[in-house]
Amino acid sequence: MDGIILIHTPAPELQEDRLEPPLGLLYLATYLREHGINAQVVDLSGQKRWEIPYSKYYGFSTYSANYRRTLQIKENYINPNAITIAGGPHASALPEEVAKEFDYVIVGEGEIALLSLLQNPQENIIIGNPISNLNQLPYPDYSLVDVASYKRKVAGKHSFSILSTRGCPYECLFCNSNIMGGHQRIRFRSPQNVIGEIETLLNQYNDVAFRFQDDVFGLSKRWLVDFTNLAKPLNITYRAFVRANQCAVDGFTDLLYEGGCKHVSLGIESGSEQILQAMQKGQTVEDGIKGIANAKQSGLIVRIYLIVGFPGETWDTVKETVDFVDKTRPDEFVVYPLIPYPGTPLYHSPQWYGLKNINGDFTKYFQIYGDKKSHFVYDLEYADRNELQAMKDYVVNELEKRKLSWAIDSKGYV
Repeated sequence: MDGIILIHTPAPELQEDRLEPPLGLLYLATYLREHGINAQVVDLSGQKRWEIPYSKYYGFSTYSANYRRTLQIKENYINPNAITIAGGPHASALPEEVAKEFDYVIVGEGEIALLSLLQNPQENIIIGNPISNLNQLPYPDYSLVDVASYKRKVAGKHSFSILSTRGCPYECLFCNSNIMGGHQRIRFRSPQNVIGEIETLLNQYNDVAFRFQDDVFGLSKRWLVDFTNLAKPLNITYRAFVRANQCAVDGFTDLLYEGGCKHVSLGIESGSEQILQAMQKGQTVEDGIKGIANAKQSGLIVRIYLIVGFPGETWDTVKETVDFVDKTRPDEFVVYPLIPYPGTPLYHSPQWYGLKNINGDFTKYFQIYGDKKSHFVYDLEYADRNELQAMKDYVVNELEKRKLSWAIDSKGYV
């Protein structure tokens, strides 16, 4: 059959749009090519001119914040007679709406579904079956993009993102990762398989570092022990997203450091026990306090992510968040407004959580853009978006007074 062009939509609103290659599209393209289909990746991020080759098939990875731009590309920059296919978080969250604009929509993980669709066209909304054995997937083929054009760094080195798992066992109400197959049981690549990819990248690109892009890295202690033992002889450098309750377990952060981890990012979200419970976060304030202390003691640089504006947020709870930071003194921080993304209960059942007047303009759904800017896109029953913005500004100003670093200002761990 004819090949397919997989398109990554730019987001020039971001401070740096071309941080790393679109890993999901690279997985798709590599998988299709392994099965005899000529798949190309066109990453338009950071590009002033959009030039897209002719094809009879185009696939788009969709995100809410730049979905309007995706439609613009589809309408104006590709073969108008082509078959168009949408996947990714936005399409998975709102398949019926997206199906009005595209010939086909894939909900969830795309490898098996896209291959099947290209081999045998079927219904226009297709549920992607998650791959149970991730070791069967080929390593992403980075020759499909211009690796040198990306800016992501870890410990000052050019970095590559790695996925050691798919899925997440947690059910945080603000997170939409489950729509991409995360509601399935957590699936692990074997430590040997991950190390094989790392060794391949080291052989191809020499002195590089790694960023684990898992929703939560190191969920299995046995897996992490085996991975660390394999990684130590390679003397690699990596950063990872982990949870505070993991770091609160004695020995976990030491194990990370032994295997080459230099930097961890923790979704702390709030310093209020009340807000954490309302979020269904699955961790406590004490987890955060102990987890950050353990990570720093192990020698890790600690970045925390905070969310302001979850239903129940008040001036008292944001002050608890500032007090939490005073106690823990992380190295870097980010403060986001709550965004009720499609695919979350907050978006689909806002009345249950007291959200009102949700703005349907998805171009406002950036967690952070430009010079640390963001928007609240809803009101609460007891506080409008202007008051929520004032709460967020208060947290930011207080943390800046304490000389903590914004994560996006980090030079070594972009």
